[in-house]
Amino acid sequence: MKKILLSACVLMLSIAVFAQQANFVDLPNESLTKGYSTMSTTPSFTPSNTSAPTAIWSDDCSDASTWVFTNSSTLNIDWRVEYDPNATPAGGTLTPMASATASNGFMFVSSDADGGATDGDGTTISCEFTNATPIDLTAYPAVQLTFEHNFRWWKDTRVVRVSGDNGVTWVEIDEISNDVAYTYVNQSSDNPHMSTYDISAVAGGRPEVLVQFYYNDNDIWAWYWAIDDIAISELPDNDIQCMDEVIGGWWINYQTVGGLGQDYTFNPISQATANPYAYEAVLRNGGINTQEATMYVDVTDGSGANVFSGSSNMLTLASGEQDTVMATTMFTPSSSNEVYTAKMWSSAINSSANITYSDTAEKMTMVTDYVYGKDYNSPTGYWRLNRTGANAGGFEVSSSYHMYADETLYSIEANISDWSIPGALVYGVLYEEDLTGGDPIPLDITDDYSIQNSDLGAWITLSFSSSQDLIAGTLYRIAIGSYLTFADTVGVNVSGDGEYSSQGLFDKDDHYQNGAPTWYTISDIPMLRMNFDAGSVSAISDVAESTFEIYPNPAEGGKAITIKLDKSLEYDITINNILGQTVFSNVINQVENSISLPELDKGVYTVELKNNNITYSEKLIVE
Repeated sequence: MKKILLSACVLMLSIAVFAQQANFVDLPNESLTKGYSTMSTTPSFTPSNTSAPTAIWSDDCSDASTWVFTNSSTLNIDWRVEYDPNATPAGGTLTPMASATASNGFMFVSSDADGGATDGDGTTISCEFTNATPIDLTAYPAVQLTFEHNFRWWKDTRVVRVSGDNGVTWVEIDEISNDVAYTYVNQSSDNPHMSTYDISAVAGGRPEVLVQFYYNDNDIWAWYWAIDDIAISELPDNDIQCMDEVIGGWWINYQTVGGLGQDYTFNPISQATANPYAYEAVLRNGGINTQEATMYVDVTDGSGANVFSGSSNMLTLASGEQDTVMATTMFTPSSSNEVYTAKMWSSAINSSANITYSDTAEKMTMVTDYVYGKDYNSPTGYWRLNRTGANAGGFEVSSSYHMYADETLYSIEANISDWSIPGALVYGVLYEEDLTGGDPIPLDITDDYSIQNSDLGAWITLSFSSSQDLIAGTLYRIAIGSYLTFADTVGVNVSGDGEYSSQGLFDKDDHYQNGAPTWYTISDIPMLRMNFDAGSVSAISDVAESTFEIYPNPAEGGKAITIKLDKSLEYDITINNILGQTVFSNVINQVENSISLPELDKGVYTVELKNNNITYSEKLIVE
């Protein structure tokens, strides 16, 4: 496993989702492929108007004697108390370990220490640590388990268990990750992440409570898990949590309005007026008392002036219950070139008239004239567009966009990784999504663009040779791709996290050996944007003076096309599909040449003419 350090992560907004696509495969975000971004697991929350509950029992993980270590590993790797916060091997924002008491020790296990020499040979790391002395919770019927942790996942399993009978029986509280697929959408945790679990059903009122943390690397050169400041406390009487806030409408609004559920951080005025902002969240009662909860939202413009206020209908939530709410009104912006900030929170009142407030979440969006984007404008990692090694190949990284109003697409904007090599070739592609479950349908492809020194860590524009009409009610996908190479040459930055099906990676050359070129889903949001500004089209073309013409173009598969040369010379002609596969080849030598096309799928093809080691190319669209 090749490991890549994470760049600094600055997240302003949260997750985005869109409608399911049946044929996309969940890609396990192999570390060979990408940099990393952050995640949240269980809710990390303390009400803003309430102090943290006093611990009944706690351990700062500074003394190994307070724990029992069990190990069925065949390798000499186990949990231990680690006193060096820099021991976490991931680097980036995950190192050093940032728990409250990291400097006096934390629990740590590292599959990374194996070095990968014994992958897949039956030498599994499998180990647990458990509190040595059972905890008496007889007087406490309503309790929660909290701890701070930090980890990176690569096919390794992490499990939290609780026993109420001194280890006779165990209840799995959470499988944070597993060997098949990540339980959550990202690969790396916050640093630290605070996990909170209501364990009342297992441990409340019990006299001999044990807590256990289990790790298994599944015989893979995986990563690590660092845990600190473990505590059990009473549930608060009143606790309301506002979680998973969205502004694009993918909870309730997904069903009632038809929105496909993506939070657009850069939103053209045409789309924002056709699809007003809908404010939704999940409300959870984390306390003991029944709560009557309401979500609130205030929206301010760039000057700080309030432009919208709204609230949801009230929910009655028993202890531990949660439900989804939406503000009863939507916000329609009236002008572009404005940044809007939505503050979302919840308040609740119980039967005793005690009011509880949640923390406030901030979500930002910019209404633009022409630019349509989902990224957070600050790189949190990257995807490579080509791969090294025996299975080298080229990839396309993509992101989907729904059209709520008709638009005209002129170009794609992409943010290039600063490690990319000048001279590397990239191209842009426009697809239409096949919502019946097929692969995305290619509509157009840009000319190749050669990366320049000035492009490193910056935005580039990939212009289409002709404008593309985008139709309201249709879902499109834009992509940036590169070619097979045996050296890493270019990457596209990512910024933030979305739901898997909204972003994709196209393995053109079957690097992952799925048996054929395959579309995968990814969680990271590529820094790819649509541009509806005609002025974004490059004034300087990379295309040489035309040597030949193709007509009709668009053409029909199985029908004839004419290739007209500027002079009568002999050329080798090949027609390649978007995967680079040759679907037709011949020799032509007339000024006008009739070519009978084979039965071709709809899409974009490249026609290449070669003479005296000089190759000329033009695009051919088959409809």
